[in-house]
Amino acid sequence: MIRVAIGGKSKALLSHLSGSPEPPEPTDAEYERWEQDNLIVFSWLIQNIEPALASNLTEFPTAKTLWDALAVTYSSGKDKLQTFDLHVKANGIKQNGSPLKDLWITLQGIWGEIDRRDPNPMNCTDDIATYSRIRSEQKLFQFLNALDKQYDTIKRELL
Repeated sequence: MIRVAIGGKSKALLSHLSGSPEPPEPTDAEYERWEQDNLIVFSWLIQNIEPALASNLTEFPTAKTLWDALAVTYSSGKDKLQTFDLHVKANGIKQNGSPLKDLWITLQGIWGEIDRRDPNPMNCTDDIATYSRIRSEQKLFQFLNALDKQYDTIKRELL
């Protein structure tokens, strides 16, 4: 998402994440512009990180080094701890009087991230369908669990 946000502002700024081309020498006339762009990207990265984590990340000298550290730490996509945390988050969400639409959108976002990190591993058509049905049932349970008490009667009827 950070790549999309930065690329949407300026394709040139994306080079501060990829590291190409290399930064100019400090004596180069282009260095000041490069440094300003680097600080813009660096600040976008820091602003989009949990505040508790951000304070530990300001020691990186460039946006590229920060981006690489974040990629190593958080973007494997197959990290089971991240998947576990998403499941815990989905199970812990409560409506708390918010509109059903907002609850649904929040859960959809989490479920999409879970599906991206832990896709259906089945190959056989029947197994794919069975796995999808089990996942859909789990999502239903999480949604019903998140609903306020006023929906208890409807929950029982659905189940």
